[in-house]
Amino acid sequence: MNKRQKIFLLIICLIFFVGLVGLDIWSKNWIREKMPMADYYSWQDIKVAGDWLSFTHAENTGVAFSMPIPFLKYISIFALVFILYFFYRIIKENPKSWINYIAFTIIFAGAIGNFIDRFTRGQVTDFIMVDFGFWPFNPFAIFNVADSCITVGVGLYLIFTIAEDIKMKRSKRKTNTNAD
Repeated sequence: MNKRQKIFLLIICLIFFVGLVGLDIWSKNWIREKMPMADYYSWQDIKVAGDWLSFTHAENTGVAFSMPIPFLKYISIFALVFILYFFYRIIKENPKSWINYIAFTIIFAGAIGNFIDRFTRGQVTDFIMVDFGFWPFNPFAIFNVADSCITVGVGLYLIFTIAEDIKMKRSKRKTNTNAD
């Protein structure tokens, strides 16, 4: 990847990052306005796709699956620094892999979206509820756009890392076979 392509990719990633963080903030604000809460959950749902996908309003003071963690704000800061460091190391080791830029842009956008909520409000607004109608997915965890970004970004990174590893092993095997 030449310098011009890298700059173009970074601009695309910046636009993507701002768009994803903006979508996360907007969607959380919209849910808070449209679905007021009683206690911890709004028991009013907006059906999006039949019974399996709906919007509801939940506030999460913990992390994934509402697990409580002491000193969560400080751990959140550490997590952001860790993500940036990991991103730096991955890009430094494989600077030509454009998918790493995209994957970590998506992950970081999700992390920042939840970080903003946690630091400005003390809790994270969740609203996407998936219910497949069978255990353990009835309903599954309630999540938000930021959580989705983190999941998709990690998934992309893992899929393409595994694919690259397979390509490299096949290439080595092919080279070793041709050498014999």
